[in-house]
Amino acid sequence: MRITYKEPYWVKFNWDLTSFHDNQYVTEFNKSVNERLNDFLHQESFAISCTFKVESDYKKDDISMIFGKPGKQMGLSYNSETNNVAFEYWLTVNGEDQFRYFHLKNVLNEDVQNGVTITLIRNKNELIGYKNFEEVNRCTLDGEFVEDYKVPGLFIGCASPESVEPNHRYHGEVEIDYFIITNDITNIGLIKEIHDSEVETLLKKDYYPNILCLYNFKTINNIGIVYDESKYSNFLEKVPSEFVL
Repeated sequence: MRITYKEPYWVKFNWDLTSFHDNQYVTEFNKSVNERLNDFLHQESFAISCTFKVESDYKKDDISMIFGKPGKQMGLSYNSETNNVAFEYWLTVNGEDQFRYFHLKNVLNEDVQNGVTITLIRNKNELIGYKNFEEVNRCTLDGEFVEDYKVPGLFIGCASPESVEPNHRYHGEVEIDYFIITNDITNIGLIKEIHDSEVETLLKKDYYPNILCLYNFKTINNIGIVYDESKYSNFLEKVPSEFVL
């Protein structure tokens, strides 16, 4: 699915589907702020995996975020001037907030333009980066992710669209084909298995409840809401224009 410039999507709400709607054009559901995704970064283990591409003619800021969270910049960044892909984030170390830049080595510009799968796995105090499920870098987390990230909302196509500082919005056009967040899964082989499996197969797996959200972009309704293939109904929807600067 193509996400256009300054028209990001967010996963922010848990949708109540207990009331059956037999009309595909129904767009009003009971929604509540998704607490499950507020603090997943602060768990001892998690994985984020996404398949995306950014072609050379896509409109984007000098640094754009494939995905990100508001607050101090956090997300998977693509620098179109240096052609670097990195995970940018802040940690609290001994009471002081410090910026970290985790470069995804060997991710080339041609990878980004043709399509690539990037996976980030946290295993306790270690962060590991993968390109197409092959390890490219790892580092030690010498602190904990800042409390700023315990806020609702994770964006695709930007990091913080409401920021008063334009350089902190990180808007970018991106084609995204797959996005998943899991907890308590640190085996890259299992992440690849999830990526390659049909949903019907995943439903039978013991680890299925550990999939916090899964978007394969195969089921999108008439107003562009992307169905979540996890058990939690964390649908992906376009950010209302009043929240985008």
